[in-house]
Amino acid sequence: MKHITLIAPSYPFPKEDVGLTKSYFENLGMQVTAPDDLLGEDLLCANRDEIRLSHLQKALSDPTVDIIWMLHGGYGMTRLMPDLLQMKKPEREKLFIGFSDGTALHVFLNQVWGWPSLHGVSAHQMSKARVGVQTIESTLQIMREGLYSYSPPALHPFNNKAKTMDSLSGTVMGGNLALLECSLGTDWQIDPSGKILFLEEVYERGYRVDRMLTHLQQANIFKNIKAILLGDFVKGNEADGTSLIPAVLKRFAEQCSVPVFQLPGYGHGEENLPLPFGKDLDFSVVPTL
Repeated sequence: MKHITLIAPSYPFPKEDVGLTKSYFENLGMQVTAPDDLLGEDLLCANRDEIRLSHLQKALSDPTVDIIWMLHGGYGMTRLMPDLLQMKKPEREKLFIGFSDGTALHVFLNQVWGWPSLHGVSAHQMSKARVGVQTIESTLQIMREGLYSYSPPALHPFNNKAKTMDSLSGTVMGGNLALLECSLGTDWQIDPSGKILFLEEVYERGYRVDRMLTHLQQANIFKNIKAILLGDFVKGNEADGTSLIPAVLKRFAEQCSVPVFQLPGYGHGEENLPLPFGKDLDFSVVPTL
């Protein structure tokens, strides 16, 4: 039986979401733990910093826990990072599942502790079927069988360097573009050197996406990486309903000195397929005509 601990390091949400999510996974035959004081009063987040930090540290340290899963995303994880960096690495590895605001924890686990993690749907989204069937089935398979059961998807070449390749191997890390930009200048700044960098975004207009990519580029984050995987960039339309994002991403890819690939179905879209971070993966590449 898998033991899941639910955490709420980010935005507040209705209390009933905890019970509904807990029941969903229990009905799948899993043991689920959620702190009684998961939710509380705070200016912006699901609870005060010290309480959210305590929940996270306890989940990371508990030797009986197999999976640590974010209930919801939003904002708040970055506030916990300075204290989390002082935490001693537990002996037993756990699998963290989350995305969006969970990007900060992915970077920490992959980079500081050397733990793999799973970029994927939040626990509540899954329990309410707010993502596609393929996402749910793929995530459940990994939960039951482990990361070694994962079959990497085929990548779509997005610049000339990528078009010359028929495969790509390496370790993936990254996540939400805005969160990765937030890491710059901090003690947990992302360092994807020698790795494959995954990026996705939501609710950011074209110029904002361009600004964040330019910032990362000028901060030398793309230097010495193997490749870039662009997941879904959604809901960033202009006032007239059009989107500049496709053109922004295409220009970025064409100007990149490394291979850039598209990876649809990964991010904040209708499907949010699981993608292992911190683990060696072998991707095939869709041939170009």
